[in-house]
Amino acid sequence: MQPSMLEELVPVPNPYPVVSEIHYPEVWHLCEQARALAWDPVRDIDYSDLEKADLPAAVRAAGGEWWSLRAWMEHGATPYGAERLREAIFEHQPFEIKQHITNFIAEEFRHHEVSFRIAKALGGYEPMPRADYFKKIIPRFHDEKDEKAMSFFAGLSVNTLFEQLSGELLQARYDNARYASIKKACRLVLRDEARHIQFGRIIMRLFFGDLTDDEKAVIGIKFAKKLRGSLLSGVYAVVNLPEGERERSGGNRALAAEYGLG
Repeated sequence: MQPSMLEELVPVPNPYPVVSEIHYPEVWHLCEQARALAWDPVRDIDYSDLEKADLPAAVRAAGGEWWSLRAWMEHGATPYGAERLREAIFEHQPFEIKQHITNFIAEEFRHHEVSFRIAKALGGYEPMPRADYFKKIIPRFHDEKDEKAMSFFAGLSVNTLFEQLSGELLQARYDNARYASIKKACRLVLRDEARHIQFGRIIMRLFFGDLTDDEKAVIGIKFAKKLRGSLLSGVYAVVNLPEGERERSGGNRALAAEYGLG
């Protein structure tokens, strides 16, 4: 039988051997925790306190935009996870590594969902940023060029640093929140992110010693580049927005914080 044209043109990576033995018990323990602590943004959180809250229209709009921003950022982590999962499969990584990355993707979608449900319960979810600047900068938050230039586990270690920073930013929302639904959402997301951070610590402890000095330096350089270019001067700051948009966006954030919307 002749191979099809598609088979001739599109090389398919070899998935074998498919490794089932547990190589990293600590990572498998995180997978077991993820199963035991799984939660549902619809079933486990009641958003009626936000829907019924006596809030001015401007405050609702500000809260909706603020939580839409978080939803966009959580969604931005999913293509990163998909790339890492594909690499893990075709590099024949052990089952627990593939399972953890699969959990990571599912959890980031869960964080995305809880964020847009909060936004909808407030002033309405916005599917795309109003500011052209955010439209350009957010897709670059998880640019894959840097990770693809590194070894598999080195690339994972970079994401760990981002998870820690993301958790610190969410902790500030938790501390500010006055509504039970927002408080609970932040707490559940932070619990998931703690596992992501712990995974990174395990990986760095196991593999960092095997990296060359050059690779270690590259990790630091890549992270500093991402931090400076995509996060601190971009998504969570308004300094680069046009003057009118800067005033509007900054005012909305202050308003959301004033009313305890996280």
